[in-house]
Amino acid sequence: MDESIGGHVRADARRNRIAIVTTARAAVEELGSEVSLEEIAHRAQISARTLYRHFPTRHDLLTAVLEDYFAQRVEPVLRRAAADPDPRHALETVLSECTAAFVTHPGVLALAGGNARTTGITGRYLRPLHEVLTRAQQAGSVRADLTPEDFPCLVTMLVASADAAGTGWSRYLALLLDGLSPIAAGAPLPTGK
Repeated sequence: MDESIGGHVRADARRNRIAIVTTARAAVEELGSEVSLEEIAHRAQISARTLYRHFPTRHDLLTAVLEDYFAQRVEPVLRRAAADPDPRHALETVLSECTAAFVTHPGVLALAGGNARTTGITGRYLRPLHEVLTRAQQAGSVRADLTPEDFPCLVTMLVASADAAGTGWSRYLALLLDGLSPIAAGAPLPTGK
């Protein structure tokens, strides 16, 4: 095959994949995670066959949607937090901006709801979060028994506190941050989930 033709085919495949993931995310936001793959193909203006060629299963497509969202909304937050010289502020940034990301896109949060789809994604984001948390603990800014695994739960709690307008959670963020202070740590946190 001519190299220019092969490059064109790969570029078309990349465009189709991006269009499918973008369309699927919008469809999940509008119709929920049970939206049919046929509906997504229709909205992306491609055949179901093309969709299945890129994403053989529903799980594959929804995982790609979640990975794409995390790459766009969570990775930049973690990079900024890692570069922040104030470790306490870095953790506030993570909690605040991740909560805002999911409050504005609740359908994506539903995709992340504690299933196999998030296993690889969670590990990838807990590592940089661990570094930010370790810095804050070493600086004495947060309680020593806080773990990176606590953060998805904390963000979920904050998202749940948002009102219908997607606001109100900042009050609970302030309360939560007070509770993360080493001064507030009267007793060690229980272990286990």
